[in-house]
Amino acid sequence: MMRGRGGSSMPLPPTAAAAAAAVLRPVPELPRRVPYRTLGVSALILALIALFVGGLTAWNRSVPGGRPIPAGLELEAGRGVYYRPADDWKLDTVRSRTGSVSAIFHGANRFTVRVLEWRGGPEGPLLRQRARFERGQRLAIEGEPEPFKTSGGLQGMSFGYFGPTLSGRYWQITDVSRQRVVQVDFHSVPEGAENSLDEAEEMVDSLRLEARP
Repeated sequence: MMRGRGGSSMPLPPTAAAAAAAVLRPVPELPRRVPYRTLGVSALILALIALFVGGLTAWNRSVPGGRPIPAGLELEAGRGVYYRPADDWKLDTVRSRTGSVSAIFHGANRFTVRVLEWRGGPEGPLLRQRARFERGQRLAIEGEPEPFKTSGGLQGMSFGYFGPTLSGRYWQITDVSRQRVVQVDFHSVPEGAENSLDEAEEMVDSLRLEARP
């Protein structure tokens, strides 16, 4: 030990021999870890991820949200019910159902024609639809249902409805002789419904019914 003037002490450095011995002392060899064979597993996982992502992309591209409708083309909603969409509207391939529902859209505007089997009571479907708007969707009905007639001679009842974020109009034609009910619904955001109502009325006016064998 070497002491200083104040009495504090500190250890002396090791001698050269001791230092050399420390350097030459063999270091014990650590056991080697056996490497995990993860290369094949990692490649398999990456391949599965690529296949999954690629499959989702292909599936998403194969299900279009809307299909362009050629100008002047008539669409059949089902059971011999036809109408002519306005220009620039697209077919909603997700919501349309062959033989019963034809749904088209233009921006935020939605126009749907449904053909149902008539089971008696011409006012029944109309009352149920009002109840669905009022109770199911919390929409307000504008006035009382009023009659309408198309240029082709079809007659039915219609009423408007509205809510904080949605406005629209509903038309219904009951074809008792052929036992079918035609329901037409048009709705949009409040501003869009007001600006596009004329187009919706023109599409309703283009409705025609054919007898089916």
